[in-house]
Amino acid sequence: MVTNMRAQTKLREKTDKPWNLDEIGQFLGQQGIRPSFHRLKIFEYLINERTHPTADEIYEVLKKEIPAISRATVYNTLRLFFDRKIVQVLNIEKNEARYDATLTWHGHFKCLLCGQVYDVEIESLELSGLDNYQVLEKHLDLKGLCPSCSHKK
Repeated sequence: MVTNMRAQTKLREKTDKPWNLDEIGQFLGQQGIRPSFHRLKIFEYLINERTHPTADEIYEVLKKEIPAISRATVYNTLRLFFDRKIVQVLNIEKNEARYDATLTWHGHFKCLLCGQVYDVEIESLELSGLDNYQVLEKHLDLKGLCPSCSHKK
């Protein structure tokens, strides 16, 4: 049993410069992924928008720009990206898979009113009672109201 868990967190700002398609193509190639146009656009959306979208949200956004894209292409591409460990799947809600291209360890905050998911930087985390356990995954998911929704209530 985990006892004495304390965490210090803060919201992570979106500060990195956006990736361009050439950089994304080069990155995908380094991961052994053929950089097709659809794959480039799906990864571009994930890495630059950082909205933690579902597969359906990605499809709805990209079909406006690429009418020929299919849901199957989006799902298959996300599965490939996950298998190659260049995206992570977030399961903040039981029946909702969201995707995140930020692989450094961080937490997530989901606003219960607007549904937005924000990155949370973990400054420190202390756990005890795990001496004989092998931790294979770590997740920190928080839920509440974002500042915008707190003011609306």
